[in-house]
Amino acid sequence: MLVTAPHYSRLKKLLDSDLYHLFKLMPKPTVHHTHLTACADKEFLLRMTEQDEVYYSEKEKKFYCNGTKPAPIGYIPVNLLRAYEKDTKKFDDRLM
Repeated sequence: MLVTAPHYSRLKKLLDSDLYHLFKLMPKPTVHHTHLTACADKEFLLRMTEQDEVYYSEKEKKFYCNGTKPAPIGYIPVNLLRAYEKDTKKFDDRLM
């Protein structure tokens, strides 16, 4: 839920939760993380592809997102791919 909503709007609830207190009791160097594709629905992920930092490889059928490093060879900005399509809905359906 933290991924799909502003973090600070739910921070107090998180800090007060039993789950958070359990995480704090875990031994170090435990890494607490979640994968975006496991905690967000397809429509949210599709909206994320509208960001300029998101690239896609038709060959590998994979996305790449990094605002500080250039995309690997063969990855094209999703917004550019979308702009070449006559029907952006079909393109988005294909991404889904």
